[in-house]
Amino acid sequence: MIIKITRLTTVAAAILAALGPAQAGEPQQKGPGTLTATFHKLKIELDGRTGSLLRIGHPGPGTVLETTAEHASLIDLAYPIEDFEPLRLASRYSWGAKITQSAAEVSVRWERLGPSRTAFNLPGHVSATVTLKAAPDGESIVMTSRVENHSPNRVRQVIFPDLLGLVPLGDPARTEFRTGPVLTKPFVALAKPATDQFYAVNSTFAEYTSTGKDSTMAGRWLDLSGPGGGVSLFPKRAVWNTGPIVMLQYWEVNRRLRLMCVHYVELAQGAAWESGEYSLTPHEGDWSKGIRPYRAWLREK
Repeated sequence: MIIKITRLTTVAAAILAALGPAQAGEPQQKGPGTLTATFHKLKIELDGRTGSLLRIGHPGPGTVLETTAEHASLIDLAYPIEDFEPLRLASRYSWGAKITQSAAEVSVRWERLGPSRTAFNLPGHVSATVTLKAAPDGESIVMTSRVENHSPNRVRQVIFPDLLGLVPLGDPARTEFRTGPVLTKPFVALAKPATDQFYAVNSTFAEYTSTGKDSTMAGRWLDLSGPGGGVSLFPKRAVWNTGPIVMLQYWEVNRRLRLMCVHYVELAQGAAWESGEYSLTPHEGDWSKGIRPYRAWLREK
């Protein structure tokens, strides 16, 4: 590893609206404080101030994710309070992230995750740690997170991994999202139609579940690919239950995609939550190249 410091429902629609930025723009030149790390052939950039993910690149698919510090993420929490129920705590609101590295991993620690609104007096604080490390398969990285609640308020939702700023992989009309029986072209399917919509309808997001009669994520493996390659993601989660839910949201203003793994929790004061391992695999060629680490993990289980 090389380290270099250079500078579907109305309720779901309301949640996603709260998560989105007030405004967004095309990626701009990054200032001082950017951390660059290379795992195998995968290159990532983190904002040195907030720890949020700015860029993912690989020789196969090229740039997979690219965004600005203001509209970046890595972890995001629901932290409702009496005065403002849709309050969020997230990496992009958090200054002073502590980023450490060893031979094969990068760890980001937020002692006090920042809130989406600063007009409220928040008792206590919530801490989080995200670790990215090279996987032994020689092509993937493993992502984990831990959340600790040091506040009397309950944490009700954790979004991790939160890949905010995914770009089309070549032609947007040929960039495909695949999971289980689902195959869609999100940069086309989630874009708003030219005709006006009823205000309560939001067609810019989609939700995928992993169990039950309406399951749309058999196996929990997913892939985003273009003609030249893509990236696959799956949790190393052998228990077959309802979590996590995966959401895709399209940002019309900057033509970026947000992929969210959503965990609904009831994290009380003094409690901690851990994500388990997520495997992220960039790959050349089609989705069949990205699914190899998932098949290998299934054989182990």
